[in-house]
Parts: sequence; C-alpha cells; structure tokens
Amino acid sequence: MDHSPKATKKELVTAFRTREILAAARRVMYRHGLEAFTMEEIASAAGVAKGTIYLYFQGKEELIQALMSQVGENLLLDLKAVIDSPGSPEEKLPKAVTILLGYLERERFLFPIYARDAWRGNPPVKKGRWRTIRELEENYVALLTQLFAQGMEAGRFIPADPRLLTFLLRGLLRAVGYYQMAEDREDAAKEALPVLLYLLSTGLTRPPASPAEGART
Repeated sequence: MDHSPKATKKELVTAFRTREILAAARRVMYRHGLEAFTMEEIASAAGVAKGTIYLYFQGKEELIQALMSQVGENLLLDLKAVIDSPGSPEEKLPKAVTILLGYLERERFLFPIYARDAWRGNPPVKKGRWRTIRELEENYVALLTQLFAQGMEAGRFIPADPRLLTFLLRGLLRAVGYYQMAEDREDAAKEALPVLLYLLSTGLTRPPASPAEGART
C-alpha cells in the first residue's frame, strides 16, 4: 500500500504553473537573450497576467535561478543513469562527456550566469535557490568522481586523485563554455566533443592488459 503523502490540488496547480512559466521563460530568453527579456514578455508567452508571474518568482534573478536548478536536476538524472548503467568505466566516460556537452550547447543562454558565479569564486550561500544550485553541482562532482574512481579500481584509468580528474574535466568543459560565449559559436560543443574524447582516450585510459601481462599480475 502506498502511504506516501498525496499532493494537494494547490500543490499540483503550483507545480504545473511553475513548469509553464519556466518553459515560456526559456523560449523568450532564446529569442531575446538573457539580459534583454522582460517579465511582461514571459507572462505573455505563458498566457498569464504579469502579476501572476510574481506570485511564483520575485523577479528575473529568481526566475533564472529556478531555470538553472531545473537544468541541474535534469543533468544529474541523465548523468546518474549513465554511471549506473551496465558497461565499463571507459565506455561510460564518453557518454557522460557527450551528455555534459549537450547540456552546454542546449543551455548556452544560461552559461553567462554560471560563469559569473564561478568568477566570484563560489562564495558561501546560506539559503535560497543558489544554495540548491551549489548542492546540485556538488552532486555532479561526486558522480564524476565516482566514475573516475571506478575506472582506477578496474585498472582502466591512470592512477590519480579521482576528484582532481573531475575538476580537470570540469575545467575543460567550462573552457568550451567560455569559447562558445566569447566567440558566439553555437556549434562549439559539437566541435569540442571529438577533441575532448581524444584527449581523454589517449591521456586517461589504459589499454587492456595482454594475457601474458594478466598472468604476471
């Protein structure tokens, strides 16, 4: 028997309306850019009054934070699905990188906000949506660290601190984001994918041990 609490009608309406507003915000931001959009435009795209928007979000900054949280939650689900799937660590890593670059390409209009926060040196956040975003990023780092640790335990990756490898990969992904933003290149992620996969395959993974080598170990 399912004893989990059922959502109330008000909670269901709030969740539905929030999704609708965020979907409308995404469409408007893609058209006008992160700085140029207005709450009136989002209200019009969502089919609600401007005042309704402010029942759910206090302003543009909170709305953007909600979008970033939504993206982060979806990314974590996709990344966890890859890491928990059958297969070897060296098979999972290219899939994980492909997912991360795909998000970087699709959500490129949010990257300037992410980059701004990173430039500040990740200051402590005590409450609010930014705290949620920080926690999501910590979970993302933990998942990648887990993948690198699995690869080293299996003897498939070079020995190193798995958390260090995670931060190195994160730095490479951020570099693609900065290139995408600075050069206004919508295809930057696609261009970077084969380069990153080559660097990882040649610099990180180890070839399978030969039968003779396996017998000596």
